[in-house]
Amino acid sequence: MQINIVKVNGILWSGEADSVTAPGAEGELTILPHHVPLVTALNHGRLVVKKDTKEVFTHDVDGGVLEVTGKNVTMLL
Repeated sequence: MQINIVKVNGILWSGEADSVTAPGAEGELTILPHHVPLVTALNHGRLVVKKDTKEVFTHDVDGGVLEVTGKNVTMLL
């Protein structure tokens, strides 16, 4: 699935991945391919993007919004 992590000053990370784990408003959540559409607030915590079971990107977040649509996951931090 396509992951796009965006901050005010530009794209922080963009690429294909197998999963993304983020600190959602109701607790930590992991998004896998074919996840149902979703929009949720992000809390303070660690964001982890994995491909082939390896962490390819990690970032500490202080809030934001996560959106899942089709094969795309977009995070606005």
